[in-house]
Amino acid sequence: MTPAPSACIPDGLLAAMPQLREKLHLGVPSSNPALYLGFSVCKSTTALGLQAALHLERVQSRSTGKERDSESGNDYFGARYYASSMGRFMSPDWSAKIAPVPYAKLDNPQTLNLYAYVGNNPLTRVDVTGHYECNGSKEQCGAIKNALNLIKTADASFKAGSSERGRLDKVLSFYGSEGQKNGVSIGFANLGGSTNAETDSKSFLGTGLFKTTSITFDLGSMKSNFGNQYATESAGTVAHEGTHGVDGMEVGPPQTKRDFLATEFKAYQSQALVAQGLGVNSAYGVWDTGWDPKKASAYSLEAVGVNAKANADADCAGGACK
Repeated sequence: MTPAPSACIPDGLLAAMPQLREKLHLGVPSSNPALYLGFSVCKSTTALGLQAALHLERVQSRSTGKERDSESGNDYFGARYYASSMGRFMSPDWSAKIAPVPYAKLDNPQTLNLYAYVGNNPLTRVDVTGHYECNGSKEQCGAIKNALNLIKTADASFKAGSSERGRLDKVLSFYGSEGQKNGVSIGFANLGGSTNAETDSKSFLGTGLFKTTSITFDLGSMKSNFGNQYATESAGTVAHEGTHGVDGMEVGPPQTKRDFLATEFKAYQSQALVAQGLGVNSAYGVWDTGWDPKKASAYSLEAVGVNAKANADADCAGGACK
């Protein structure tokens, strides 16, 4: 969560100020209060040239709400690390779709610098971290946000520490919050036929670095297929695709039919958990409100397997399997 704007001076600006008598990044509070301002420790207004009165409760979180690594002195922003001593990120910005200069606007030269922090304007801007980008209309992105809220409701219905909650927690963590970047990109298109969504996970240069996942939803198909169950089944679909995303990030995209079958099986299990947590019947038959939650797997396992096999067969028939 990004903290609300405060009177504290952001790290990006402070980085340009000479820090007299400082030993930077030793993992202890600084004698210069401006260097270590965070929303949890700033107790009064700080202005340039004025010293603030501080009560240092903890120093892990800085003015942007990010955690600082005590060994390197860098702040973790999710997708990459930021060096407040330089006012620059340690690696260039990147996008899910390969581009020469991601997010550049040719009429704004500041955007050409892929290492810069918020276009060198930290007084009025903050850099959000690590979550999904939604590339659609307000209505389309709102539908995904509503679905994620329903997944959160379902997740909260399960006991803390349970395998059910752990599975949905992973899905929610994978998506994160709207408008922030962690390599998860959501888009919308007419996928044709009865397809509701597609997930594509990749890693740049054939390595485990810079993993990205693109998920495309066909809201028109979903409305047509789900009817009056659109809201709850949308949540199930978003959880289903999020499970594919989790698998893609952890073990890579599926290659063989066995891989496709395994990830589809887990995805339908997540879908069943959403229906169970919301107390509704699943349109795919993977959960019914008349079933005993203590014996859920005994009833839903067959339906999960049937649906998973159908999807894996379709993927391989389309040439996705190696």
